[in-house]
Amino acid sequence: MADDGKTGGWWHQVRRAVHRILCWAVNERPAPARAAAHNGGRHSMLSDTPAAQDPANISELDAIPAHPTPESTLAPAQRFAAAIGARSQRARVIAAFNAAQPVDDRYELLGRMTELNRLVDGVVERRQHAVVFGARGSGKTSLARIFGDLADEAECVALYHAATGDTGFADLLRPYLPFLQAEARPAGRAALAALGERDFTARDFASAAAPGLTRRIFLIVDEFDRIENRQTKAQMASLLKLLSDTRAPLQFLLVGIAADVDELLEAHPSLRRHMVAVPIRPVGPRAVEAVIDEGARRSGITFPAEARMLIGAAAAGSPYHVRLFCQAAGLAAVEAGTSTVDVGAVRAGLASSFEEWASVNAAAAALLERLCRLPELRERLRALACDAAAHQTVAADRVPQALAPALLFNDSGTAVFADSLAPQFLLARLQLAATEPALAVAAAE
Repeated sequence: MADDGKTGGWWHQVRRAVHRILCWAVNERPAPARAAAHNGGRHSMLSDTPAAQDPANISELDAIPAHPTPESTLAPAQRFAAAIGARSQRARVIAAFNAAQPVDDRYELLGRMTELNRLVDGVVERRQHAVVFGARGSGKTSLARIFGDLADEAECVALYHAATGDTGFADLLRPYLPFLQAEARPAGRAALAALGERDFTARDFASAAAPGLTRRIFLIVDEFDRIENRQTKAQMASLLKLLSDTRAPLQFLLVGIAADVDELLEAHPSLRRHMVAVPIRPVGPRAVEAVIDEGARRSGITFPAEARMLIGAAAAGSPYHVRLFCQAAGLAAVEAGTSTVDVGAVRAGLASSFEEWASVNAAAAALLERLCRLPELRERLRALACDAAAHQTVAADRVPQALAPALLFNDSGTAVFADSLAPQFLLARLQLAATEPALAVAAAE
């Protein structure tokens, strides 16, 4: 059919209307939970090269330049459309170095095979309860989740729950009850159901759960360190011992931020023989390299040796910080229109990571930034940060007086950073400060 010109003008208006609606959706409304890929779904999969298009049918939304055009130059609607089409290099970098969520793939649990084997040996083979402890961002939750997946594959049951605040003992365990009932014999179901209607003790729970279960169950309690109620911790210690003494097919895996088992559980010494402790320490250089290699492969971003060295030095063996700093450096490279992370991109990434952390830790970040500008303090701060990253605690007498507001001190003569993520951000800021001119500030001590 011949085109009289009116049809083309009408279709052009429709395309412009769609474009305006998309602009409004991006700038004024939250993104929908599920959006249809434009242009027939041609770009629903990752692709470095856009599919061939008929120039006559290219709309404003299709005319999005592919990498290496710096994506910061794109309008918000264009960036939204590019991400929906999965062509965004930014999206690939963010996904490859996802620092915001725990690892859910055992093949990404790099550098933690020793800890995973220790869990399997202690919990599965020796039938002990487990305590997984370490600094924030060290990979505790990732390890617990992967262990749960392995338990499910072995036809056991792993139930995950995160503790909250000053919770009581019964409130801590109540969320597990419906799932335990589903795995119990009829008599056990009735006993467990009765617990849901009242307060109960460790002995009540053990008496109801131990005899009625049909297969082995692992209860994972994450963020156990958030529990401040000493009575709750005491009841948990009693429950673990009761379950072990009765050889119940029910075991606990407690996960939390702590430097040692006593700090996390405050357990009676007699409980130790029923438990396996799994400390999560910083990973070694080979594991850091493996994390960067895997992220580089998935993102298509190259990390030369010098960039890896700088990122590794700032991360100090923390898997979370390795991913965070790599992600930020990779995004800085993309913004510059390149797929290679140079020293400038690393510094830009460290700076943006520090700024993001500072947005929720303003006072501590301002203090660290001020102290890092004092050349005479840098080596002392670096040594302190490295020790804190490796061991969490540092000797109190090593802490410069000016840094004291960022730490918590205890009666044993040691101190910890109030934010356990701070040591790596201090190391990152020290790297940046080394290239900045010294500022005239007051003496730090």
